[in-house]
Amino acid sequence: MMTAVTVPTFSAARDRERITGVGLLRSEWRKLWTIRSLWVTLAAAFALTIGLCSYMIIDGTTLGGADAGHIPFGWTGIYPAGMLVLVVFGVLSVSTEYASGSIRTSLTTAPRRTGVMLAKAAVVTGISTILAFATTVLLYLLLQAMGTVPSAVGMSLFAPEMWWGVLGGTLMLPYGALFGVLLGWLLRNAAGAICLYFGLFQMGPQILPAFLPEPLSSITDYMPLAAINIMRSGGMSTEPYGAATAIIILLTWLTALGGLAWWRLKKFDG
Repeated sequence: MMTAVTVPTFSAARDRERITGVGLLRSEWRKLWTIRSLWVTLAAAFALTIGLCSYMIIDGTTLGGADAGHIPFGWTGIYPAGMLVLVVFGVLSVSTEYASGSIRTSLTTAPRRTGVMLAKAAVVTGISTILAFATTVLLYLLLQAMGTVPSAVGMSLFAPEMWWGVLGGTLMLPYGALFGVLLGWLLRNAAGAICLYFGLFQMGPQILPAFLPEPLSSITDYMPLAAINIMRSGGMSTEPYGAATAIIILLTWLTALGGLAWWRLKKFDG
């Protein structure tokens, strides 16, 4: 007489969750809130942004002065500080997996690799975008309550004079997070990726012109931060190009970094 033995297996639903796009998004969402360094860095980015902007709005000395008082969205000038921290957040979202070795599990779950990369980029960019817009609305309400910037008093958030500058400043926050994710995928090492960002993309526009021949010195105008400054100027800056060109430049940088990161992922982690 023979006895049937049942071998335990994963349920079909669980297997599908592991390999579908929804399953990958859920996995990345769980990682975001279970890895301490990630949510702490994310919280620090927006705490820094809200804290510094709130101080400037309440104080009113700088934003309401003669030079800046006519710019209703001048308070978004602090947003680059938050963007720096979000770049680090994006890098850590990838590098922590490589440092711990858990990336092997992620790539085994999704053999095509591209899905893991896209899911991580989507979750990091998505949560950064939601928090960025929530931050902007909160700071706008504080601005109206304090009334320290004469040109912004009573002005709707969606008034053209306010909206385009605010929108450009707000979008730079998730852009920084996505930029960090792609740098993380490209270098896989937190120290290397962060040093590359600060050395080339953050400090490069100030340092490189001193070492480049005169005909090439203008190349720094086409680096990400230069394009971001034009995009968040709300149309007040059109040199050496306008907002539409700035957006194209920013998307080109993302495409280039993303392409290199995808190539390395497919070639060396395949």
